[in-house]
Amino acid sequence: MVSVTLPKADSYRRNHLLREASWQAVYDVMREDRSVHVFGEGAQVKAFYDAPTLKADFGDRIHTMPICEDGSTNFCVGAALAGVKPLVDVIGSDFLYRTMDSITNTAAKLETVRSEPHTIVIRAEFLTGGPTTGQRPEALFAHIPGLRVVIPSTPRDAYGLMWTALRSPGVTLFFEDRMIEDGGFFQEDDLVVGKPIPFGTGEYRKFGQRGICTIVTYGVMRQRVEALLAPMVKDGDYYKEPNLDAGIVDLRSIYPVDFALIRYALGRTGRLLIIEPDVTYGGVGAEIAAQIAQEMPHIRIKRLGAPRDTIPADPSLHKRLLPSEQEMRDAIASFD
Repeated sequence: MVSVTLPKADSYRRNHLLREASWQAVYDVMREDRSVHVFGEGAQVKAFYDAPTLKADFGDRIHTMPICEDGSTNFCVGAALAGVKPLVDVIGSDFLYRTMDSITNTAAKLETVRSEPHTIVIRAEFLTGGPTTGQRPEALFAHIPGLRVVIPSTPRDAYGLMWTALRSPGVTLFFEDRMIEDGGFFQEDDLVVGKPIPFGTGEYRKFGQRGICTIVTYGVMRQRVEALLAPMVKDGDYYKEPNLDAGIVDLRSIYPVDFALIRYALGRTGRLLIIEPDVTYGGVGAEIAAQIAQEMPHIRIKRLGAPRDTIPADPSLHKRLLPSEQEMRDAIASFD
């Protein structure tokens, strides 16, 4: 199914396709389920700019909270205990460090200490522009039992994962990546929204016939990897370019991880290249590499990611922390 498109507000919005798709899912679920409420700092104003139809149709279920991130998430835990299904918008991922106690010590334990199911969704964005506006804590939350972590890289995935998060018992961290650009990257099926996507379900795309390696990635790096491979000449059902044939696994779900899909893809290539936008030390890619090395010791594994450095103040320098096109090209070709 294809959902209606939310009207655009007259404002400048970055990567609006991804954002509109996630808010469309919120709208569709709120239309069916009156227990879903939106909480956040400046939530009424934010809804006006990001999801104006949401504000117009469900204004009584959009709640502006004080400037206190930990207070907002604690309040939403209490709301969940009262039967509400809260979506709390923390805005920037850096603010999540202020919420660690309420999320990891309280929300994550609800399934253990309470017999009835509860649904909580915590939404945040990976920003750019400084040491405290652009940190990526996905690996920290993926480490905590009782939490799910999802990072969509296309509008279709943003809709499907948000829909599933709001309709599923448990606590979900839903991240949007502002580095993902609207133009040129999305294929036609990436823009068709309206279907739920189960947690722990990755996506596999094949480029080339030989299959030099399997690239496991997520978020903005999925966009950059496909941008690297997309110029290849199409030959029938395949794309091919010398030394760059590869299959791409987009994780979509950081926890749980679709290891079955990764193993399937590696069965075709025998070589694993992990490309992640986060710090490699102790990160998502490190866990995937460790699991695959244990289960499939014959697989050759290489990793690319950000260094363990503080984010620069300049957004352009921040983006340079990510693996470059040349680094990715060299890593793929080195398997051949």
